[in-house]
Amino acid sequence: MKTAFFDWTDREINLYIFDDKRGEEAGLIESLSSPLDGELTPSVLTSLIKNGIENIYLSIPLSFLALREHDFPFSDRDKIRDTLAYELEGLLLGSVNDYSIDHIVMNHSGNGGRVLAVCIEKAKLREIIDMFSSAGVEPRVVTSLDLRLAGGAVENILEESVTGMEARAGAAGEELSNPTINLRRDELSYQGDIERFRKKLRLSAVLVIILLALLGAASMIRLMSLEKEHKMLRERINAVYRSVFPEDKKIIDAGRQFRGNMNLLMKKKEALAGIPLLDILRSIADLKGSGITLYELSADGTNLMVKGTAGSFEEVEAFKNSLSAEFKGVRVMDSGTSEDKKISFTIIMQEKSV
Repeated sequence: MKTAFFDWTDREINLYIFDDKRGEEAGLIESLSSPLDGELTPSVLTSLIKNGIENIYLSIPLSFLALREHDFPFSDRDKIRDTLAYELEGLLLGSVNDYSIDHIVMNHSGNGGRVLAVCIEKAKLREIIDMFSSAGVEPRVVTSLDLRLAGGAVENILEESVTGMEARAGAAGEELSNPTINLRRDELSYQGDIERFRKKLRLSAVLVIILLALLGAASMIRLMSLEKEHKMLRERINAVYRSVFPEDKKIIDAGRQFRGNMNLLMKKKEALAGIPLLDILRSIADLKGSGITLYELSADGTNLMVKGTAGSFEEVEAFKNSLSAEFKGVRVMDSGTSEDKKISFTIIMQEKSV
C-alpha cells in the first residue's frame, strides 16, 4: 500500500511517496516537486498524482496558521484539548468556533505546561480540502512539517524554515506514524474510511442480493423439476392403482385408497381362512336341482350366502330343504320374480361343525 505526503510551501509543492508494505516502517520510494507561481490549483495536483495511492497526508504553509501560546496548570492532553477553545476566546479574530484547533505541548513545568495552539479558519480548511478532492485526492491528515522541523519552539518557527527535500521528506515519514497536529477535526474530520466502508458494504449487499437471487432462481428451477417429477410419479401410481382396482373410477389419494382396499382384502382373507370352499361348492352343486342356477357364493367367516335363480318357488323350497341336510340354519332371506319370469333368491346358512 502506498501513501502520498503533499508538502505545500509558499514557493512549491513537494510530493513524497512512501511504501509501507514492510509494516509500520514506511519507506520513501519517490519524490516529486512542482514550483508554484501564485496559488496552488487542482491541475498542479493532478500532474503530481500517481496511481495506486491509498492514503493522503498534507502539510500546509505556516502562513495559513494562527499560532498562540498559553500556559496551563495541568499537562493532560485531553484536558488541555477540552479547555483550549475557551482559553483562546478573544485571542483570535472572530469567534473561536470558526476555527479548527489542535495544539503542541512545548514544555512541562511541574504539574503544568506551555502549549502552542495551532489554528486555521474552518472556511479556509474546507476550501483546501475541496481543492484536493476536486483533483481526486482527499487528505486524511492536515499537519505542518515546519512545526515538526521547528520542534514546536516558537523561536525556531520564526527563523527561516528548512527547505531541503531530504530533510523534509524524512520529517514527512515521521508524520505518517505520529502527526504533530491534525487540523481535520469535528465536522471537518476525515470520512474517507467510513465512505470506503459504506461502499464496500453496499458492494457486499449487492453481491449478497445477487447471490440470493441466483440461489432463489436455482431453488425455483429445482422446485419446478420436483413438481414435474412428482406429477409423473403420481400419474404412474394412479395407472398402477387402476390396473389393480379397475372398479374404482375416482382416485383422490391412490396411496390411501390402496391401503384401504388391501386392508379390506386382508379382512376377507381372514374371514375365508379355514373354510373349504371347493368342498362347499361341490356339495351345493350336487344338492341343487336342474332348474336351479347359482351365480354367487360368499362367506364372512360365520355365514355362507348363496344367490341364484329358479323356475318356481317350489324349486327354491326344495333346494332349501336339500341344503338343510348338509348345512344348518338354512333360510331364504330374499326371493322375488325377475323380468324373465324366473325366481331370484338368496339363501343364508352355516357350515355344520364336525
